[in-house]
Amino acid sequence: MASVRASAAYRIAFTCSAAFALAILLLGGAVYFAADSAFRAQRDSAIQEAIVALKSQPDLAALRREVSEREASASTEALGFAVFDRAGRRIAGSMVTSRPPLGWSTIVFRDPAEGEDSAHALAVARDDGSRIVVAADSETIEVIDATILELFSVAFVAVLLVGLCGALLLGSYLRRRLGAISRTARAVVAGDLAQRVPIGAADDEFDQVGHALNTMLDRIAHLMENLRQVSSDVAHDLRTPLLRLRNRLEQVGTVEGAAEKAIEQGDALLALFTAILRISEVEGGALVQSFAPVDLSLLATDVAESYAPAMADSDHALSWSIEPGICVLGHRELLAQAIGNLLDNVRVHTGQGTAARLILAGIGTVAQVTVVDDGPGVPAADHERILQRFARTEASRTKAGNGLGLSLVAAITAAHGGTVAIAPGTVGLGVTLALPRSHSGGGYAQVGKL
Repeated sequence: MASVRASAAYRIAFTCSAAFALAILLLGGAVYFAADSAFRAQRDSAIQEAIVALKSQPDLAALRREVSEREASASTEALGFAVFDRAGRRIAGSMVTSRPPLGWSTIVFRDPAEGEDSAHALAVARDDGSRIVVAADSETIEVIDATILELFSVAFVAVLLVGLCGALLLGSYLRRRLGAISRTARAVVAGDLAQRVPIGAADDEFDQVGHALNTMLDRIAHLMENLRQVSSDVAHDLRTPLLRLRNRLEQVGTVEGAAEKAIEQGDALLALFTAILRISEVEGGALVQSFAPVDLSLLATDVAESYAPAMADSDHALSWSIEPGICVLGHRELLAQAIGNLLDNVRVHTGQGTAARLILAGIGTVAQVTVVDDGPGVPAADHERILQRFARTEASRTKAGNGLGLSLVAAITAAHGGTVAIAPGTVGLGVTLALPRSHSGGGYAQVGKL
């Protein structure tokens, strides 16, 4: 598997290098042909210019003088001249060749230094039947073309070498970065959930992928830890209720009221599992799709008014201060359950005569729901623990409950993009839910007291 990934990395690198080399080859070919065409066009233009000047001479004597002057001129030394009479004899010019046909053609002439050589020539006829020939040696352009090809070949080989080195470096880089991700994935599959993808300082695309994978692994590790904790806590917390249920069932038919006690014990177990499933449903995020604008002020008022009689029956005082017009985007039933759980927590786990207060206030873009009481409070060391599942303080072990109330509050708040804070006071305990507001409203605070 590792060799496949490595070959893929090098294959990508060599493909990029080959594409770059092909681009250079095409560019070099285009430059070569464009330069060759330009040189040939320039040569033909010089030949045509000379032909026009020679053909315009009025007589043969003037033509000979013009040919002699052009052969002596440095500006036309690359050109060869010859004038033939009607019979084909050369009567002017020093270029030794046979009379070519009219128009453009390739001729063979005798070069004093190199012998026979070829040239590109143009032949035109005069009115007196003579024929003017102007030619340019093809060797000049051939030398230029050869020089261009030589330079381009050297440059292309250099490009190939640089491309090869670049491909090796790029392939090694890709292999190293992808290998780090692969090694982390294999370690996680092997059970080491603490492994994370190394992140560099460049913050490039690989680092961004690494950040995303690490965030995903953190989430998986958190869920696995929750699963482990839930499994352990369920096994621990259900042992005693199940033993009690078994004892009650053994007493059915022999002890009066045993059947009713067993049913009550079964109902308590069902409520426990319902709470566990509710937390899992909230943390799974499926309910987010049903979020809608909620008037949190009206909702908090309804919850306070509905819990007031129960608080009074248990000899607890409940008051509330609710700022109107505060709205959030969320699930109405879940938000009501979160506030209700906070009030239930005060009712169940504090003594008679405890006073509780529900406060809703808008602070900037945040809606804060706070339930504070003057009860015995919770030690500071237990503040984070009481938000976990099945977490109960020693003082609440003798009270009814399963330690899921505040855990459900934390899950609901997190699902709404908010946070939970435990606020210790000189007396009692305060729990604050901070939720993002969808829009703000105005008005006077609603104050109620039972």
